[in-house]
Amino acid sequence: MRRAAPIGKVNHMPVKGLRPAAAILGAGLALAASAAPAVGTADTTPPSVPGTLFHCPLPAAPGSGLGIGVSLCWGAATDDVGVTGYDVQVKQDGVFTAIRTTASTGSIVSGLTLGQLYTFRVIARDAAGNAGPPSNEVTQAANYLSGMSPSAPPPSPTSPADRTPPSAPTGLRVCGADFTNAVPMCWNASTDDTGVTGYDVYMKQGTGFTKIGSTTMTLYAADGLVAGTSYTFYVVARDAAGNTSQPSATLTATAQSGLPSPSPSPADRTPPTRPGSVQPYDVYVNGAAGLMWTRSTDNVAVSGYDVYAWIDGAFSKVPAQIFNQSDDKVLAVVDDLTPGRDYLFYVVAKDAAGNLSGPSDLVRQRAMVEPPGASPSPGTDTTPPGMPTGLTASSGMSVPGGVFLSWNTVSDNSGVPPLYDLFRRTDHGYAYEGENATPRDIVTGLEGGQSYTFQVVARDAAGNLSLPSAPYTAVAQPGATSSPSPSPSSDAECRVTYAPTTWGGGFTVAVTIANTGTTAINGWSLAFAFPGTQKITPPGWSATWTQTGANVTAANLDWNKTIKPGQSVHIGFNGTYTGANPTPIAFTLNGTACTTS
Repeated sequence: MRRAAPIGKVNHMPVKGLRPAAAILGAGLALAASAAPAVGTADTTPPSVPGTLFHCPLPAAPGSGLGIGVSLCWGAATDDVGVTGYDVQVKQDGVFTAIRTTASTGSIVSGLTLGQLYTFRVIARDAAGNAGPPSNEVTQAANYLSGMSPSAPPPSPTSPADRTPPSAPTGLRVCGADFTNAVPMCWNASTDDTGVTGYDVYMKQGTGFTKIGSTTMTLYAADGLVAGTSYTFYVVARDAAGNTSQPSATLTATAQSGLPSPSPSPADRTPPTRPGSVQPYDVYVNGAAGLMWTRSTDNVAVSGYDVYAWIDGAFSKVPAQIFNQSDDKVLAVVDDLTPGRDYLFYVVAKDAAGNLSGPSDLVRQRAMVEPPGASPSPGTDTTPPGMPTGLTASSGMSVPGGVFLSWNTVSDNSGVPPLYDLFRRTDHGYAYEGENATPRDIVTGLEGGQSYTFQVVARDAAGNLSLPSAPYTAVAQPGATSSPSPSPSSDAECRVTYAPTTWGGGFTVAVTIANTGTTAINGWSLAFAFPGTQKITPPGWSATWTQTGANVTAANLDWNKTIKPGQSVHIGFNGTYTGANPTPIAFTLNGTACTTS
């Protein structure tokens, strides 16, 4: 998360930025022009310390135009002859400088920066020019004075301007892990009569505090710091009228240096549990996406989480800011994404010994577009397809070492059927099983008898992604059974070309089987499944063709049973169909998956 440019440091505030206001404000508050008192020669006794200096309400009528600043009150000082005035001083570069002189026990300082903290003190003077000891110091955030209307948004003519500031943020604390050169913070939300619109984060730099960033959430990561170095922060809340709260209590924390090195001990071999109930979480930062999940557990301790995103056809680990949102919930913020674009994510937990959990379920989240609800560009389709349902495996389809999956068709607002992307869960991530134009897929190359978990996502032409389907676990079918003599080779390396010629209700297919391995194939059986309603019209040519349901096999004839390395055989058939004539998506030769072209 990038840090905002610093603004309004106290030690950069010139005196010329302060505007005098000629008004009598009541309750002893007054402003007076600076005036040099007459200098005596006999009086050398300075005044006493002024009474307690504090920030006081400003009893003036709305619209009196005093701008942005701070109002101050204090108790009167005493002197053996008489106090003639008070110098109001502000701290600049660690040194107090007089910016106001007044004869009363109150003053305002205007022309300040909204929300910026300023430190003041007061010194009494007598007619001889003797200056007494300084009062206590008061640090106060500048705000609107005398009910002056904020510049934006303007108040309704029929409604009074909002002058109530939010409550001060509380509970400022460190609440993240796995950060490098940063301090992750979170705090309890402020309250306001109309609503809190955001928070400003300040960090101590030199002798003063500088605003380093803003956020609409109750969390922020101050980055670009020096690992192992302590820093001090506070947070101010603000509302839509520009009112700012009192600052939170300060937090002093050490910048993190990232995850600890994996433990050299070989004893810990237990991975954390999978992150549970991962859900999208809206964060109002342009180009950012939020995720929330249930905390993983570990026999020792979870040391962090890795977040992966589906980008350009592959899952990649992406930088994420991780926050402990509550006792059992964890929040991640991923930024530098394309605003308005849909992404698939999953999360993996890790421990200090380097053990990784299984991946969470897939979750879809859209990168935020600011302002919320805005389209990336006018006329852009931002409506995703419906969520695929009914994901299941068919036991009636023979897929040695694989599964035949199908699911319900989904629709899209464009009227164009979406494509489907199928994902298989692995030990620590997801494998992409391919794109499908129809709601079915054959997954091969699996270990017979083993369980595998899948999820499917629909994708429209604009790139909008559906919610992932519910996870489905299927058992891969046993490997290929033995074939009639001569026994075909089981280690074939092959490539299949399927070239259909289609007309209304009928089609012809030319199939080429190429041996891409280094040994001869002595006897072969090609198998595939029709994804639609297709039926072979016997007998076909150059092979013995059979069809059971959607499953098709083509066995060699005596004259073409041997395919030498680098050579091919050409076979084919005629068929019929109704509706569509989609191409089969997977082919096996003697039970081994072939590539397609």
